[in-house]
Amino acid sequence: MKELAYAKINLILEIKGKRTDGYHELRSLMIPIEFYDTLEFFISEEDQVISNVEIENNAILKTISYMRSQIGFKENVLVKLNKVIPIGSGLGGGSADISATIRGVNRLLNLDLTDEVMGDIANQLGSDTLFTLNNRPAIVEGRGDKIKFIDMTHKLESILLILPNISLLTKDIFKAFKSSNKNDFDRSVTDVLSGKLSLYNDLLEPALEVSKSLSDLYHSLRSDGFDVYMSGSGSTLFVVNPDEVLVNRIKMYQNVTLIHTKQH
Repeated sequence: MKELAYAKINLILEIKGKRTDGYHELRSLMIPIEFYDTLEFFISEEDQVISNVEIENNAILKTISYMRSQIGFKENVLVKLNKVIPIGSGLGGGSADISATIRGVNRLLNLDLTDEVMGDIANQLGSDTLFTLNNRPAIVEGRGDKIKFIDMTHKLESILLILPNISLLTKDIFKAFKSSNKNDFDRSVTDVLSGKLSLYNDLLEPALEVSKSLSDLYHSLRSDGFDVYMSGSGSTLFVVNPDEVLVNRIKMYQNVTLIHTKQH
């Protein structure tokens, strides 16, 4: 039993303010991309995750345990994880793994959970999990728990992910956040849906403030002519429809990994 945990990028990310529960209120236009972790599910003698990379505070095991507490199944689950989405990259890899686990356990054990029940479980376990559960373009609001699916006739067929060897903690980025830039969210969404790249991320400036290495990379890319954007709270940067000459130039950069992908 296999599930693919697709990464996401934020084409637009706006921070509206801080909520009384400590989370930040956000609005975002998000899309899934063809870059994913792979999870395989087996019935086992104990809950276990076998991973190609070390994972602290394993969210997959926590997801299985929470599902069992809510639904009451008795079987134990073994998950084999091939993780390629970097941790702390702003691509939603952790959320994607949680969502893939919900789908995978549901299929493995023939639980026949409704979309609503799986959505409720996802919302209890993370901020982007409702989006990564469905893997469809959407406007996401609140702390990530409110979602409106949208149709994108102008799909992004060429995206270059620039993955620096930098892991950022979301809490540090939000701590450094001061105020939202004065952008028009609705107009920007309309522009994107009509094929125009009207992208922005309110967390870019705090991320550059927190990480000098990311700041140096970002400004070097801008100086080299890239229209470069950041996903989530970083550290992944991305370019839409990159020019081959510029791509060859960026291959000269040190300590970055380039992933050519597209909208899922």
